[in-house]
Amino acid sequence: MRKSLALLPLWLFSGGSAFAQLPISLPLTPAQVTCEEQQAGRLIHRISVAYLGSSLFLWRSSPQGGTYRGLVATNDMRFVTVQGDRFRQDQQLAFDLVLRRGDDFLDPRRSLLPQATLVRRETASNLDVPIGLRGNLLVQMDLAPQVPNPDEPTIPLRISTRTDRGEESADGAGRGLLVDDLLTPCHGEVTDFDLRVFAILARTVRPTTCLLEPFVNPPFCAATRFKSVIYRAEQPFTYRVDVYPYTSTCNEDGECGFGEFRMPFLFRVEIDPRGRLVGGTVTALPFCEQPDGTFLTTGCLQVLDPGVGLYVLPPVRPGVEVQGEAVFRRGAHLNIDIINSEFNVFNADVNWPDLLRDTAWNGGLVP
Repeated sequence: MRKSLALLPLWLFSGGSAFAQLPISLPLTPAQVTCEEQQAGRLIHRISVAYLGSSLFLWRSSPQGGTYRGLVATNDMRFVTVQGDRFRQDQQLAFDLVLRRGDDFLDPRRSLLPQATLVRRETASNLDVPIGLRGNLLVQMDLAPQVPNPDEPTIPLRISTRTDRGEESADGAGRGLLVDDLLTPCHGEVTDFDLRVFAILARTVRPTTCLLEPFVNPPFCAATRFKSVIYRAEQPFTYRVDVYPYTSTCNEDGECGFGEFRMPFLFRVEIDPRGRLVGGTVTALPFCEQPDGTFLTTGCLQVLDPGVGLYVLPPVRPGVEVQGEAVFRRGAHLNIDIINSEFNVFNADVNWPDLLRDTAWNGGLVP
């Protein structure tokens, strides 16, 4: 990123033609970023979505600790022709997650415990949509001290897109929030501008195994689900998106196993004096296993054969809009096949003005 960008006054669209000045984001230390990487990883491990192929995004909604926003997308992306034409549509569930250090109970003799509240945001969600054979948009979180398999929570919170089951909100208490140290923020350097970028990334970034290059539809590619955490990186106007592909399989005896790994990506955004996104890049961070035999522990890709493509696409109107090959060609695309693969693409430019045109996300559209 050009150093001059850090000196620009930062402006954010705030309705009509008015703009409000925002403070410049300060750089973070490597220790602060590593702290949030690990804390966010512990939190996202506790959450799963009962829809094959789905993609969940979670980000802090304030500088303080314990408040998050989330978005789940059905993430329906696939090839539709033998020539390699691509297709995308979404149904979405938006929610808030609030963690508290200790709340009281009906029984005044019961000790205070950390509690969590999961609430569906109905105006940003597709409700009562028939999803089909791949499952339901059901989000669950486990508050237990240990979570070997988040698909089988022992102290569950559950919300879904259904309106006939009372699954619009859930709250509960569990010591797991203390065990995983999820209540204290790693830093407070999160501005309103950062929060806007978090929301944009959640609506434009989509991982997939079904569009991995070379363009061959792998069987059962939709069985892989994804969950991602979005947070600040070290430099101003840089952001981390850590993608966690995860699967759960069961044997003939009904015993189920769970597996996940981390794929970190770095986004750099460029802005104009009014705070609008005018460009940027997306980069896949390196494999943890290095050619010289060393092994990184944070900020790196944990497996050698991830087989995941990452797209940055225009926001879709869920449940209404279908995006085709022309839209994919406007987007940015990374391809992480296996280590040393000729098909790997680790860097791409992101044309944010084009991706966000005709939307209200970049500071200007009719109300």
